[in-house]
Amino acid sequence: MRPVLTRIVVLAVAVGGCSRPPRQFELRGQILAVDRSRQEITIKHGDIRGFMPGMTMPFKVRDVRLLDGRSAGDLVTATLVVEETDAFLSSVERTGHAALTEAPPVRMDVVAPGDPAPDVQLTDETGAARTLSEWRGRTLAVTFTYTRCPLPDFCPRMDRQFAAVQREVLADERLRDRVSLLSVTLDPGFDTPQVLAGHARRAGADPRVWRFATGDREAIRAFASRFGVSIMTASPDGTDLTHNLRTAVVGADGTIVHIFSGNEWTPAELLDALRRASA
Repeated sequence: MRPVLTRIVVLAVAVGGCSRPPRQFELRGQILAVDRSRQEITIKHGDIRGFMPGMTMPFKVRDVRLLDGRSAGDLVTATLVVEETDAFLSSVERTGHAALTEAPPVRMDVVAPGDPAPDVQLTDETGAARTLSEWRGRTLAVTFTYTRCPLPDFCPRMDRQFAAVQREVLADERLRDRVSLLSVTLDPGFDTPQVLAGHARRAGADPRVWRFATGDREAIRAFASRFGVSIMTASPDGTDLTHNLRTAVVGADGTIVHIFSGNEWTPAELLDALRRASA
């Protein structure tokens, strides 16, 4: 029994060693929006040393009391805690107030269940030209992300969710040839087909089910806005962006079946929607 026990202990240590301890970073910036119902605060911040460049991002707080007395325009110093699959602010200290120089995004006409899905010209990770209408005849889940997204509970979480759904789809004969997944980048200037191909490999995307796509920046933004994706940019080239999360299920007939908002939906919930839509 001793060799077996030794192997188990070594395996446990190895598995435990794969988990990175939480990291903490200081950020300074200006609040653009506060959403208590989602325990979320959007901050335009400067460079976070050792983690990411300055940009505008929504951040979660686990303690909603951190949002007490905080409002758009406040200048703040905050502590960002980054875990393996999550990130949140553990402190938000007000240091002043200034007029906002960045206008909130304007949301365009948003589709609803029963509406036809808008079409758009895309380029997938292989460099092939695609349109959304090409997925007619299959039930499609489409979400919006970008490869440089630094927060593990934002775009990377969408990748993990889609990877989990893909595993179930490939294992289910009833879904394997009837369901597809599509991740559309909101950062096409950087996310070329070559970049997306590498990202798809790292995410474990199987092209039989899951594709990544890029395209013209303005066309993608107009397309994303129809699904309720709001985008803010703080740099002229549009690379410094923040966005909300929306994931839509499109039926085989090309109509919207369901739209998930945010990042709190589970793979099981998306699978249920896909199964009902493809029945």
